[in-house]
Amino acid sequence: MLLPRWDILKTRRSVDDRVERKPTRPPDLLYAVDETPPPAVLIMTALQQVAVMSNSLAYPVILAREAGLSATHILDFVSLSMLVLGVATVLLCAKTRWMGSGYLCPAGYTQIYLGPSLFAAQVGGLALAFGMTIVAGFVQLVLAPLLRRMRALLPSEIAGLVIAIVGLSLAGLGVRYGLGISGEQAIDPVHLAITGISLATMVILNIWTRGYAKMFCVLIGISVGYALSAAFGLLDVAPLLPQEGLSVLHAPSLDHIGWRFDINLLAPFAVAAIATTLRAMGDVSNAQRLNDKDWIRPGFRSLAGGVAANGLASMLCGVAGTSGLNTYSASVGLSGATGVTSRAVGYGIGFAFALLSFVPAAVVGVAALPPSVIGASMFFSAAFVFISGLQMITARLLDSRKTIVIGFSFAAAVMADVYHDAFTHVPLVLQPIFGNSLVLGTVCAVLLNLITRVGVRKRVSLHIEPGSVNRNELVERFLAEQGARWAARRDVMSRAIFGVMQSLEVIGDPPGGIDIDTTFDEFNLNVRIRYAGAPLVLPDQAPSPQDIVASDEAVQLLAGYLLRRTADRISCQKSGEHAVLRLHYDH
Repeated sequence: MLLPRWDILKTRRSVDDRVERKPTRPPDLLYAVDETPPPAVLIMTALQQVAVMSNSLAYPVILAREAGLSATHILDFVSLSMLVLGVATVLLCAKTRWMGSGYLCPAGYTQIYLGPSLFAAQVGGLALAFGMTIVAGFVQLVLAPLLRRMRALLPSEIAGLVIAIVGLSLAGLGVRYGLGISGEQAIDPVHLAITGISLATMVILNIWTRGYAKMFCVLIGISVGYALSAAFGLLDVAPLLPQEGLSVLHAPSLDHIGWRFDINLLAPFAVAAIATTLRAMGDVSNAQRLNDKDWIRPGFRSLAGGVAANGLASMLCGVAGTSGLNTYSASVGLSGATGVTSRAVGYGIGFAFALLSFVPAAVVGVAALPPSVIGASMFFSAAFVFISGLQMITARLLDSRKTIVIGFSFAAAVMADVYHDAFTHVPLVLQPIFGNSLVLGTVCAVLLNLITRVGVRKRVSLHIEPGSVNRNELVERFLAEQGARWAARRDVMSRAIFGVMQSLEVIGDPPGGIDIDTTFDEFNLNVRIRYAGAPLVLPDQAPSPQDIVASDEAVQLLAGYLLRRTADRISCQKSGEHAVLRLHYDH
């Protein structure tokens, strides 16, 4: 008789789709999501995240410059952007019933909104860009409570694909900034040297040191790059300095704020809202995985709260007069690299940005972060984001259908980056899709997933003839092939294979053979075993060693007890002259 292996039994758990279980703390985390670091560690970690998140302020600066704002108004624009960035981070990290992801998932301005906002500013000025950003945020608020109903369209392998594409995009931006590549694609050797030294500092401290040096490796690397940039004269703050100079404290002016709406721009901003929703789902899923050693699939309550917070934050961006934002993948990757995923850090980030937004010198210093330093920090964080996505993808069994979905979608994302200029001439409504690798790759994945699901049977059967000598091999091949078609999790299929094989050992070789029926959806795997004979006894407790030695009946009870341990739910009932054994596995 087969005996269950401990590595299979220990993965048994009950997962309720409506109630998210308590995460299992990974051993490599220094401070998990619900833990609060000491004040000094919290402050330094928050400042490190502020330095990385400041990279995203390039998008509001681009929008302000393209709109023709003066240096004084650009300073106010960036100041308001920093203030909203702090508020948005608190909203995203909060843990409430209706709002917030509950994880360290900071905000950042995104290129997804940049294209539609620039076009809106050209058509109707900044007021139109701000008004349509409010509309996009409202679209996200509407989508948030619908995520649970859309879960069949967004399985875990697609969430992993989104995260991997984000990591690839971050790496591409990091290379572009780090090499100082201009429009002629020339590499600036000074930028390359500064980027290399900054990146090497981060890598060395992260791999070969411990404690504070490892925890603050990115902040130290950024400081080194900042100092080198100043030494080589690459720290350009002149465009952000007003003619009257900088004051010690300054409340940003609201003169540039206004709101207009245009139904003709609804489509591109709605597409941008959907794209930022998918990215937020990927980032929150990654934050969940970083904080849970036994992570299975995204928790939709947390996802919905994160998307709702992202929508409200985008609406605040429009109200306050700045560009739309999103969750910031580089910050999530940084938290995984340093081992500090405490939610309290998010509150520290929010406070830091709110405070710095009223200090003009800090606004200028943050907004003028050298490109080479931006490139080094982005490239470093991209590695951890990309690997997290790959781990989520490879946790599933993938057949040719899913291979095509993932492979084609990933190739489409790469194509959008490599041939970006070729897609600038597509119609405006399609530019948010074809002009962004994340959006194009995700849209392809969702559509291909829907198409390839056609013809995939969710219920399959196997009949085992009496006297079959290789039935264990038949069961293993049958369930493994079906698991690959369904893109089921490897650990669940391993438990199911073992459970069925254990069942066959207990049942024996009944006349008429054995019928095995399996049904699957994204959250449940059910196996029904039908045979002629008496139903199995499945006790809740194992018989004593003395009873096992003295009685054959006790041996059968032990087999039934061990069989119960292989499934999340199990039952065996009489049905006419047959018995029906049902095994259920949470997926």
